[in-house]
Amino acid sequence: VRQMAHSLGITKPSSMRVHPAAACRRVDLRPQGLNRRTSKGNRGRPIVPKRLWKDIPGWIALYAERGVARKCWDGCALLPSTHDGRRYGSCQVRGCSTRPRAGDPIYACKRCKWSVCSACADRPRMPTLVQDPLFHGPDDPCLLHYPQFDGMVGRGTVIVCPGGNYEFLSPLEGLPVVEWLASNGIGAVVLRYRLLPNYDLDDALDDLEAAIKRVREMRAGPVAALGFSAGGHLIASLGLRAHERGHSQLLDAQILVYPGIDGRDWKHPDYNGFFSHGKWRIPKRAALLHRGQEALLGGEGFAAPPTCLVGSTEDTCTPNEQHTDIYSEALEAHHIPYLYLRDGFGEHGFELKGGWTPGATKWLSSRGFGGAPQQPGTHMMSLRKPAPRLPVVPSAPECSACDSSSSSAAAPAEESAPLPP
Repeated sequence: VRQMAHSLGITKPSSMRVHPAAACRRVDLRPQGLNRRTSKGNRGRPIVPKRLWKDIPGWIALYAERGVARKCWDGCALLPSTHDGRRYGSCQVRGCSTRPRAGDPIYACKRCKWSVCSACADRPRMPTLVQDPLFHGPDDPCLLHYPQFDGMVGRGTVIVCPGGNYEFLSPLEGLPVVEWLASNGIGAVVLRYRLLPNYDLDDALDDLEAAIKRVREMRAGPVAALGFSAGGHLIASLGLRAHERGHSQLLDAQILVYPGIDGRDWKHPDYNGFFSHGKWRIPKRAALLHRGQEALLGGEGFAAPPTCLVGSTEDTCTPNEQHTDIYSEALEAHHIPYLYLRDGFGEHGFELKGGWTPGATKWLSSRGFGGAPQQPGTHMMSLRKPAPRLPVVPSAPECSACDSSSSSAAAPAEESAPLPP
């Protein structure tokens, strides 16, 4: 195999390739003196010790999404098989409605009956935990600046805040979002903010505030923040803090996608969802997540920039009635311009799927973002190619569930480079 790889010009196995999500420059946002709080001076350590990786929640382990090897949700290998029409059901990839017919080629796990259609089997993959920049640097807040940001001529910048219950940062809500915005001529960077259990909400807010300041220094035009789940709660909380301190809104716009507005579940002993480094209990620093709760729900002190809200009627984790419906009513009552995209986009964590992105893109354009969509062949999305694979798997029909994902061959990462003007 190595000789064959060498003859094809592959110097390393595909599993060792640098994933495009790791091919980014890190723009340092550390407050002065923060380096004294790092563990053993290692700024690149994982946010969870490696001995606990086997215990982390499935929605961040993402065995079915990460790395080159095809795996099921439990981490078992998916092997080539044939759908028999009864043993395996529909494709298990979220957002894919394909139900292969008997005799169709699939990849399947015989133990748990997990299967994926041939198109989803070749979908772009997320980085492994080892390569994922959002899974490292717990004491190192920074902006992740991807190649897609270079050469952007459209106005404005979007700061992407992935969700993860304030303990993790989902890779599915990072680089894929940057690629989607880049395809619409809008520049974006990803914020790696500090997390529980070692940091609290104020620390994360400081990171977001520092990111906004840095982006305004480096690039002209309006600045928006786009947050998913806990990332949406973070962005909404920044509006409250600015108002509380007597400042004008720091953002020109915000997009909140299935945000956690009502934080009552973070107090519940059974439904809080905290991993807490394997202790599965509420971290002490999580108490600050409830500060300003009444204001977020429209009470005294509510404040926000122009807002685009995205809520799904199928979301059982942050149901609209408890979160986005209430926030939209508060925006209406305070006469703040907003757009509410409310439909059956999928269960919590639908990322870019479901059909909400065209409405959000149009809304960003109306707020002065973009204005110069890139031509085909000029941005990273058009250069994406699957990682070299041995043996080569024939291409399969395109699948709607894969439209919003990302991958490509990438250059080695660079450290601490400034944003382009």
